Amino acid sequence: MPGLVGTLRERVRGTERARVVSDALATFVAGLALLAVGLVGLWGGGPSLATNRWWFVLTLAVMCAVMLAKARTPLLSLGAGVLVFAVDALLGGSMGAMLGLLDLIYSAALRVSGSALRRLSVAVVLSVTGGAAAAFVATGDLRATANVALLAFAVLGTPLWWGRSVRQQTELAALASARARDLARIGELREQEVVHAERTRMAGDLHDALASHLSAIAIHSEAALSSPRPDEEDRAARRDRQALTAIRSASVAALREMRAMIDLLRTGDEARTSPARLAELDALAAGFRGQGMELTVASPAASPELPAAVDQAAYRIVQESLANALKHGRSGPVDVTVALTGAAVRVEVANAVDGVLPPPPAGTGVGLLTMRERAEALGGSFHAGPSDGRWHVRATIPLEETP
Repeated sequence: MPGLVGTLRERVRGTERARVVSDALATFVAGLALLAVGLVGLWGGGPSLATNRWWFVLTLAVMCAVMLAKARTPLLSLGAGVLVFAVDALLGGSMGAMLGLLDLIYSAALRVSGSALRRLSVAVVLSVTGGAAAAFVATGDLRATANVALLAFAVLGTPLWWGRSVRQQTELAALASARARDLARIGELREQEVVHAERTRMAGDLHDALASHLSAIAIHSEAALSSPRPDEEDRAARRDRQALTAIRSASVAALREMRAMIDLLRTGDEARTSPARLAELDALAAGFRGQGMELTVASPAASPELPAAVDQAAYRIVQESLANALKHGRSGPVDVTVALTGAAVRVEVANAVDGVLPPPPAGTGVGLLTMRERAEALGGSFHAGPSDGRWHVRATIPLEETP
């Protein structure tokens, strides 16, 4: 039942036009009911017509028709309503016409501009005082004058005061809403300021704690590599030189990434990202080959530009898989395959292992967990496990993030 009442109310009063029509219909029904009980001849005029009360249905219908235009032209409707009310008063007066005039004054006070409302208020004051003065001149009786003044104020002043009050409350509510929006915006700006300060502090900490050490590693490894090349027969020296080359490549790459991260944290520009990743697969492979890994890479010769998050996630999965293969795999070829299949990037890394390894126990393998999170965070899938004596890492990342 409450739902039915709410639906009916929404249809009857849901829009401004519906409210205007329902007000006119309610006034017409109420006026007919008051005519039925004989509330006519209020002003003591028109005795011939007052005896036939149903003549007032005509003025009531015209007044309700005028009410239909009160939302679009409130002042013009009020002027027309005053004329209809005057004709009704000359005929003797009816409560239906008075109800219509009250509604038109209230609607005008609620909808007209500020300057028009001030002029309307002055007109009402002049009408009340003028009516009281005319009554005093005509009768010379203070009681009659007070009665006329009170009646004029009840008819003209009460709906005007009511409309001004509702209008003021509406304006105050709008100001409160605007103030709430301003406070919310100030809160957002303060939150952004705090986040920016925290990111700046993190950037400083990264620079002070890591960037200087990576620079030192790169400088010292470069200095060691600048020494004369070892004799071709000295295998240990060649291995050391290969290790130094890998250390320098890794430190330079890490330093470049660190600087990109620091720059991103300081600027706070989310559109800026670290350099493209999959385009650097050759450099990544060269670093691992320098550490003695037998590695083959199969990737598109000219891949299209990928979203930064997808590009970086795919690169990190390859990087982490190669690191795991270097630490846990046995000597043997490592195959990396990167392919674009439909609207996704597919990454697969396979390396030899000592026999068939069982899946890692729950709670271990942070590298595998990180790779899984990278893929699934972008709506992709991840799988890692042994198959046919090799460890396979497979990840599929859609180019557009999906739930």
